[in-house]
Amino acid sequence: MSRTLSRLSPAELLQRPQEEVLKEIERLRKVEVAFDAQDDMLRSLVVIGQTATGRLMLRSMLQTTIKVSVKLTDAHESSLFLLNSKGAVTESILARGATIKEQKEHLIGKVLDSGLAGWVVERRRVGLITDTRKDERWLTLPGQPYTVGSALCVPILRGKVLLGILTLTHPNPHHFTEDSSELMQMCARQMALALDNARLYVKEHGQKEQEAAKATEESHESDRDLSHLGIYIVADNGKFLYANQRVAEIFGYEFGELVALKSMLKLVATTHYHQVAELLSQCFQGYNPILSCQFKGQRKDRRQVDIEIYGTRTKFYGKYVLIGTLRLA
Repeated sequence: MSRTLSRLSPAELLQRPQEEVLKEIERLRKVEVAFDAQDDMLRSLVVIGQTATGRLMLRSMLQTTIKVSVKLTDAHESSLFLLNSKGAVTESILARGATIKEQKEHLIGKVLDSGLAGWVVERRRVGLITDTRKDERWLTLPGQPYTVGSALCVPILRGKVLLGILTLTHPNPHHFTEDSSELMQMCARQMALALDNARLYVKEHGQKEQEAAKATEESHESDRDLSHLGIYIVADNGKFLYANQRVAEIFGYEFGELVALKSMLKLVATTHYHQVAELLSQCFQGYNPILSCQFKGQRKDRRQVDIEIYGTRTKFYGKYVLIGTLRLA
């Protein structure tokens, strides 16, 4: 097998056909842009997880997804639908901005029934329209306050599960290209990770939020506060790639000491060590990509604490990692 251009020396690179070199440079540029977008999404997930609460967390991630996508493609308008397991829209941001509920539901129904978004939902692949005047998939809605010359619609998939539909538009035809499509597909996986984590948090804590709503406003805010959550990213060798300050507090470590540990298993009491180690192994090997359990944690001062942990396996910079939250049970 021949060596890739990115691994060739400058002298070897110069001997390759110019067209081949230019293609490789362009490919590497796309990869770099995609990595930057992934980094933005991950940082946003962590920051929002520390500051936002409940459904606000989910809405914040929708806004961040749109912001990153517009930056990547130089789109003028964008919309994003979040779907449940039955394909129904549970959250949405429309390009036209705030809209009364009845009108919003009508517009969403139209584009999912006979528009580009519906085409993408049905086929689970990117829909690219270079010229809306010549493509029957584009549906111009009544009272649409902006002009659309070209459009790009991206399915946000978590495995085979369709989490959302992102639509980007521009007033000029041919603004979006195959390159735009390829770039967004490269970034869609990280978007799916961020949105899925936010969605699962809301789902998991929905009942608690309903109970909190019956109490006083002060206790309501306390129960919904995410400051009690530790957020982490762990490599397949068990070492922390990232942990927020709350993780350090829960286990009584200084932040630097925590990320210097050889493995997160150092935080597990002996009685639960093998159980958690096995679950981690199954997660990284793909037998069960979701980690969800309770265990006895071991603090630095040797005190034991009850820990509840949740995480999902995903690829980050080409390697599998576990990203999730933990808290005192």
